[in-house]
Amino acid sequence: MELAAAAALLEDHPDYRVLRRVNIGDEHVFAQNTSGEPCSLLAVIDTETTGFNHEAGDRIIDIAIATCEYGRETGNLYRVVARYEGLEDPEQSIPQEIVALTGITDDMVRGQRIDDAGIARALQGVGLVVCHNSGFDRPFLEARYPAFKDMFFGCTFNEVPWRAWGISSSKLDYLGFTFGLFHAGHRARADVDMLTALLDQRVPGSDRSVLSTLLASARVPSWRIYALGLSFDNSVYAKARGYRWHKGDASIPKSWWIETQSEGEEKKFLEQLGCVNPLVLKLTARERYRTTAAMVG
Repeated sequence: MELAAAAALLEDHPDYRVLRRVNIGDEHVFAQNTSGEPCSLLAVIDTETTGFNHEAGDRIIDIAIATCEYGRETGNLYRVVARYEGLEDPEQSIPQEIVALTGITDDMVRGQRIDDAGIARALQGVGLVVCHNSGFDRPFLEARYPAFKDMFFGCTFNEVPWRAWGISSSKLDYLGFTFGLFHAGHRARADVDMLTALLDQRVPGSDRSVLSTLLASARVPSWRIYALGLSFDNSVYAKARGYRWHKGDASIPKSWWIETQSEGEEKKFLEQLGCVNPLVLKLTARERYRTTAAMVG
């Protein structure tokens, strides 16, 4: 029996689930733009790093970019138009847990350097950068390549309502499994290909693409609100509402904060708690996922 027929047979059986390897080439075509809708470019990006904190000296060791054409009206992906991937020597030993996770060793990156011109070519004409955890990737990208400071970012981890769609985890591997996809390894190129494939999937119970949901979110502003001067007694109410603790730095003192799309409602809540002068930062996709220090500074 041919593989395609065997896979179809298994898919029709309730006791089996078939996974297909993600296979996105350098000039992959997702669909034809038969309607002639206007298109823009986005860049799907992933990084592998030596750790979790760029301010503590952690560095990028692996980066991959897939620049894709998409329809501005439908949110449909059409084709891959550019690629970049490269390793970089972090000038420090890669921790063993990172080696175990990525397979990237000191020998592999020794003497390697990310090509800034190659990144610039891949980003030419790009209007939106998409990462699966932009709050992690963006600070590393800005530290390594300052042009990212002026770019617009979307995040599939935070801005796509996976759980509302009945998907219990937002981890990339699990999302792929849910949509019948798998990839091998945990390198930047493999994760970029998986994320790109996910953007092309249909929203459960709909004919809309996952990308269309992300685009709708990226086009709406949000506000990061710091409850400056909130009393200790009232902090329990803020915490219960979803506020998180900011430990304080040169730009903003210690305080509880939240990101919301309802500025007026949040300010009214804080006023009831006696916090009448919160710090409010408006965020568009251009500012979102930057560190507070980067925005205020």
